[in-house]
Amino acid sequence: TTLLLLIALIVFGILTPEEAFSGFSSDIIVILAAIFVISGALQRSGLIDAIGHRLFQFSGRSSNRFLFLLMSVVGGLSAFMNNTTVVALFVSPVMSVSKKLKVSPSKLLMPMAYASILGGTCTLIGTSTNIAVNGYIQSIGLQPVGLFEITRVGLIILGIGIAYLFLIGKRLLPDHPDESLMEDYNIREYLSEII
Repeated sequence: TTLLLLIALIVFGILTPEEAFSGFSSDIIVILAAIFVISGALQRSGLIDAIGHRLFQFSGRSSNRFLFLLMSVVGGLSAFMNNTTVVALFVSPVMSVSKKLKVSPSKLLMPMAYASILGGTCTLIGTSTNIAVNGYIQSIGLQPVGLFEITRVGLIILGIGIAYLFLIGKRLLPDHPDESLMEDYNIREYLSEII
């Protein structure tokens, strides 16, 4: 859709070809593309499944310990990878562990998703929003944000968020034992992959 829109803007003379495709040379695009390549490599290598298995082993079959470890690992990874990608990578291992622990998947998936969002606040590359804002800051002539410049505040936010999710938030989540999210919500219809 984006490419068709760019072509239309060129055809109607609204943009020159140089203007239309200048965004593809942007640091933001290159960084995001690199993050997706790294994420794909982690998924294909089986590293994420191995991490999920290790977390299950370290938890000692305790759902509380697993949840804390999961949120910590996902939050940490989200500081260096796109948070949406981190969640997508961990959905399958977490669903598997939820069956082993006999815990509703929603009790693990929702805190994991929030930990991922909070982890993205720890570094410049944690979310595409941070990268885009940094690009804008540079474009208006201000000093760019350093990779770890926001880490101190991000770690505080992540720590408070994990504590809240672990102590209070998990009690507010619905308990749907034996739910099959993939079938109930037709998730497979919305999954796509670029090779």
